[in-house]
Amino acid sequence: MIWLAMFAIIFLVLLFIHDSRQTKDPFLRRFPVLGWGRKTLVALGPFLRQYWFANDREETPYNRITRNWVYKTSKGERNNIGFGSQQDMDAVGSIVFLPTTFTNVATHLGDEVGHAFRRIIGGRGDVTPVALQNFVYISGMSYGALSANAVAALNLGAKKAGILHNNGEGGLAPAHNQGGMLIFQLGTAKYGVRDDNGKLDDKLLAKVGENEKVKLIEIKLAQGAKPGKGGMLLKEKITEEIAEIRKIPMGKDAYAPPRHEEFSDVDGLFDFIDHVRTVANKPVGIKMVIGHPKEIEAIAVKIAADLNRGPDFITIDGGEGGTGAAPLVLASHAGVPLKQALAITDRVLRKHNVRDHLALFASGKIATPADVAVAMALGADVVGISRGFLLALGCVQALECHTGACPAGIATASQSAQKAIDVEAASDRVANYATTLIKETQMLAESCGYTDPTQIKAKDVILQVEPGRFEYLADLSLIGGKT
Repeated sequence: MIWLAMFAIIFLVLLFIHDSRQTKDPFLRRFPVLGWGRKTLVALGPFLRQYWFANDREETPYNRITRNWVYKTSKGERNNIGFGSQQDMDAVGSIVFLPTTFTNVATHLGDEVGHAFRRIIGGRGDVTPVALQNFVYISGMSYGALSANAVAALNLGAKKAGILHNNGEGGLAPAHNQGGMLIFQLGTAKYGVRDDNGKLDDKLLAKVGENEKVKLIEIKLAQGAKPGKGGMLLKEKITEEIAEIRKIPMGKDAYAPPRHEEFSDVDGLFDFIDHVRTVANKPVGIKMVIGHPKEIEAIAVKIAADLNRGPDFITIDGGEGGTGAAPLVLASHAGVPLKQALAITDRVLRKHNVRDHLALFASGKIATPADVAVAMALGADVVGISRGFLLALGCVQALECHTGACPAGIATASQSAQKAIDVEAASDRVANYATTLIKETQMLAESCGYTDPTQIKAKDVILQVEPGRFEYLADLSLIGGKT
């Protein structure tokens, strides 16, 4: 015990000397040793607030009500509530759907719902179109940003639920080979389909197209969480396997370029889409973040000029979208939010009479059936979800995705940490969440008198714009939507 006490005293003395002489932290320099108590409380703060201090509706990006709904749903438990909703319908920003009394003939008995959704993607050139049977898919999250077990569980869950799985811009990994249908995302760095110089390799792209599980190709122009910047994978998460798949060096942060070098305008974009579609022999779309409306206007004008060219689908990523790592200033202050971005895009495409010639995908902080239905009311045909599926895997919203220290073994490259994810069990949770999302969105559509959620219109949804006053989504400036 004496030796232990002496060791503790020596350690504290050395720590005092270190703290008082270091120059990075003024507070620690002013209060040596004691300052570490503050550091500990700051580090534990998110967890203390999450479990003890924050109320059920306070936390961001997803509050406890939303997280608990996903947790229960994904585990196959009853997600009904008792006594009444905890949502404050009088709060500014509250969304309310308008049910029908006499025209809701599509409603079914009990928990039963119908299924009328079917969307054809493609049809340009000689490429075989793809028929989607479900309106929810797993949005782009890369292998590397996520662990192998997490990716494998997502892909297997997608197979069980019959939905698409976007692989993200990190290339195809063995973890993607669980049988789920894929959207291959072609990012600015061309990970997975690039040569040793970082250029697009047509042979590798053709090989991706030959994969029967790859149904669509998505050219990523921008991401909602960091428009103007390419994807980033910090060196702490780069393993030898990831380096081999992406063809990048070990020991260095991997930064994708901010834009594709193959084009710099709409004409060049359409040429590139034609090239990718020809080489891969798959329907091709683009993923973009709405900035100045004139950009989507230029795309619509170009499609109208030749309906056989252009994207087969456009994915609109809202400025509130998630990320594994992004600069705070871009994640919080760049990119039009999803509701407004969707409405702008849908309105512009209809203005030029090209809306029916492509599909509109939506992604950005969507997690619940109401979120899905709002996106569809504003023009989306198909809705992508990322963080909701991470919650289904077991994410506890620790906000450590960028560090590699994810406590749930999801956003990490640690072999030991990812063992927390049992692929089979986690895939069941993914499938449960997806099927319930689809079912309850359909239930909401039937309550509004429709047989298909794509029939929901902006005039079927009202938004609290100030205390005591609601407005139709269709009437709001910069929102609008289908009428």
